[in-house]
Amino acid sequence: MEVYLNFISNNPVLFSLFFVILAFIVFHEFKEFTQKFKSISPQEAVFLINKDAFILDVREKTELDQGSIKNSKHISFSSFKSSIDSIKKYSDKPTIVYCKSGIRSSSVSNILTKNNFAEVYSIKGGFEAWVSDNLPVMKK
Repeated sequence: MEVYLNFISNNPVLFSLFFVILAFIVFHEFKEFTQKFKSISPQEAVFLINKDAFILDVREKTELDQGSIKNSKHISFSSFKSSIDSIKKYSDKPTIVYCKSGIRSSSVSNILTKNNFAEVYSIKGGFEAWVSDNLPVMKK
């Protein structure tokens, strides 16, 4: 025990950083455990799409020139809260949400679960992950 106390007293910065990192890990795991939607890979999304899932694109209009996933419905992130009523008819279907990198789609996924959407999924890495996995993209 004396060895541990000696280490702590000789390395207070290192010891403090250990607890900060530990706190971040615990927070992340708690957040993952308590979220009501599931983060999925692009390959898992393809499986759900083949089972007739609803696909929601929440990128901004300026990001759409890169293309989109076939049969996806676009509602920009900035106008999503005011447009949620237009997609309530899909609440009983599995819903896949994506944005450019996966951050905004997580926020929208939380909103959808709070609005009684049964199965909500967010694509990890967003549209960038979809493209990097060489999955099909529709360009206008």
